[in-house]
Amino acid sequence: MANRFLSIDPSEPESWLVAQAVRVLQRGGLIALPTDTVYALACPISSRDSIRKIYELKDLDPKKHLSILLPDLATAGRYARGLSTPVFRLMKRVFPGGYTFIFQSSQEVPKIMLRKRKTIGVRMPDNQICLAILKEFGEPLVTTSVQTPEDEYLVDPHSIDDLYGSSLDLIVDGGVLENNPSTVVDFSSGEAELLRSGKGDVDALELF
Repeated sequence: MANRFLSIDPSEPESWLVAQAVRVLQRGGLIALPTDTVYALACPISSRDSIRKIYELKDLDPKKHLSILLPDLATAGRYARGLSTPVFRLMKRVFPGGYTFIFQSSQEVPKIMLRKRKTIGVRMPDNQICLAILKEFGEPLVTTSVQTPEDEYLVDPHSIDDLYGSSLDLIVDGGVLENNPSTVVDFSSGEAELLRSGKGDVDALELF
């Protein structure tokens, strides 16, 4: 493996290794990191070049929206419009967790991420490595799941290295994950709409 491969303890992330990953992000780098669902591509929300690279790597349809990983719940209000008090309380109750919540986007969201859709997904994964990196970095990360061209999720960092390694600045190895994507709920219309049932317990939301 090249220097771009970084193994971090998934239960007790080593602070000096987390700092290495953060330094890559501070340079605007594009990384792969573990979440509580599957591995994700991630880059700083301020790095337009890396955001563009995500679209190119995955050959994403312009209508496909990306999500952001939140370092804290207070940050959600900067990027999501229509975040009502009841929904904020819901997020406070279930985050960190295996959910993606979709809202109307604010003007803070880079235009390259919006394309034809003016919505944004927000996440706070229950994964110690991911949370440690977000806390140390202190800013949101633009993210999308790591998938093959056939839309199969990649949950082994070595497989990610085989497919995307040379295109990434860093691969954070947190072990092999379960193949279970997040539960997606769309609040962008003002009402809750379940788009996908996944890792997050739908019953725990008490919405449906």
